[in-house]
Amino acid sequence: MFVKNAMEPLVAEVINDNWQSIKMSCKCEQCRNDVFAITLNLLPSRYVSKKNGSAYVKAQYFDKQMQANILVKLAEATKRVSDQPQCENYLLNK
Repeated sequence: MFVKNAMEPLVAEVINDNWQSIKMSCKCEQCRNDVFAITLNLLPSRYVSKKNGSAYVKAQYFDKQMQANILVKLAEATKRVSDQPQCENYLLNK
């Protein structure tokens, strides 16, 4: 069975493209994964059952509104994680 949230690679690409410029209290791998998961949870899922379905969703990504929505949700997620990191680095220094 093939079912995939087509938003995952789009969000991952946005995070990768913007990670260096994101200001956070911790930017470890765990915090990055938390940002990724929270961003995905804040966006509507776009599940596809065919590989060409992902291409259709990716084509929709070129819509300026969809790009803006992803960036807004990414900003919300980075704020949440930065305000309360759950990584080992932060918890050990608490």
